Amino acid sequence: MHLNPALQEFVVCAFLNGTRRVSATDTFGKLIKPWLSIPPEGYHPIAPRGAGVFEFELPAYEDKNTAYNFYIAPKAQKYIATILNEMFLNLMFIHLDKILPRMEREQIKDAIYDYCYSYNITMEHIQYDTLKKAYYRYRKKNIKKKSSGFVPVLSLLI
Repeated sequence: MHLNPALQEFVVCAFLNGTRRVSATDTFGKLIKPWLSIPPEGYHPIAPRGAGVFEFELPAYEDKNTAYNFYIAPKAQKYIATILNEMFLNLMFIHLDKILPRMEREQIKDAIYDYCYSYNITMEHIQYDTLKKAYYRYRKKNIKKKSSGFVPVLSLLI
């Protein structure tokens, strides 16, 4: 599966307990199970190498058919990578929202590095400016939503 190195480190720390062994009961195992499929006719696995390749051991699921389904289509890999990226960013936004009110705004860099450190993400894989911009876009969007008087439909039903 293709993931950037920072997401690989995030998955290993957040979902795989520091290993690359997937369990059928952990979050990552549940995420990839629906995307496992039988390899297409004539498929010959080539072991790709490089920093963007994330290798992991598949679990032995209870379903006898999935025990041998080791193929994840490229489109599914992109979808899984998108989900993992959103999880990474949303957890970062929650972390920064908790920490930054107690800190000065100039310390956002420290807060982002603290978040990355908590998931054992190597700083060479992080682009601080990109994460900072993503956080400020998230905050701006949330401030607009709060100031518009938006009331979720669900709250009207209670």
